[in-house]
Amino acid sequence: MSIEAIIFDLDNTLIHRKQAFAAYAERFVERFIAAEAPEKREAIIERMRLADQDGYRDKRELYRELHAEFELKNPDTTVQEMLGFWYGEFHKFTVLIDGSKEVLSELRSRGLKLGIITNGSLRMQRAKIDRVLLRDDVDSIIISDGVHTKKPHPRIFELALKELEIADPGHAWYVGDHPTNDIRGAQSAGLHTIWLEGFMPWEETGVLPDYRIESLREIISCLDRFSSSTNTEEGAYECAVDYDKVEARDD
Repeated sequence: MSIEAIIFDLDNTLIHRKQAFAAYAERFVERFIAAEAPEKREAIIERMRLADQDGYRDKRELYRELHAEFELKNPDTTVQEMLGFWYGEFHKFTVLIDGSKEVLSELRSRGLKLGIITNGSLRMQRAKIDRVLLRDDVDSIIISDGVHTKKPHPRIFELALKELEIADPGHAWYVGDHPTNDIRGAQSAGLHTIWLEGFMPWEETGVLPDYRIESLREIISCLDRFSSSTNTEEGAYECAVDYDKVEARDD
């Protein structure tokens, strides 16, 4: 089966959100929180990381909690000011995952169509994409708030396939870090899946990725093996997921 398109998640797949949040949290503490001792600052930053839930926490709820919990430099600081700081500053800390640009360039040189599907707000996700100049590297960008559906619903993957003019979802691969939103979601829409491990623990039940990689650069070798073997059992085995490391849970 031929490969016509490869579609990527954004956060912790093409860009390193965890690294960006750590740098942002330091700036946030410096701006708003009374914490002079280094160990106290480190504890607050770690508390922020956990409360953020890797970006899946409602932002207004998050900043209400932080506002109530921490000692503020200025007691008159409002939750709205903190939210404004988030929307105005976080995207400035966006950094690419190692190898992102090189992999996208190589895939495009091979004639593959490329896309991004990401959950999140139009404003923030567009700002992050533009900060690291990804827009011209792909043919389609689907942001959940712009299409009123989000991963893992299969509809958002179907919209991307339509934009890329891919009639058969089996001719597309989806790359992401989230076992549910990315792997289960893409498989429910009929795409092949590649799990970028190292960011999210595997806690999905009844679903496994087609391929597992530890770095984006491994996509190229998987693609080469897949193409040269024309999807024979031997070729698929070399790139296949290591089932000893990623287990489906039975609970």
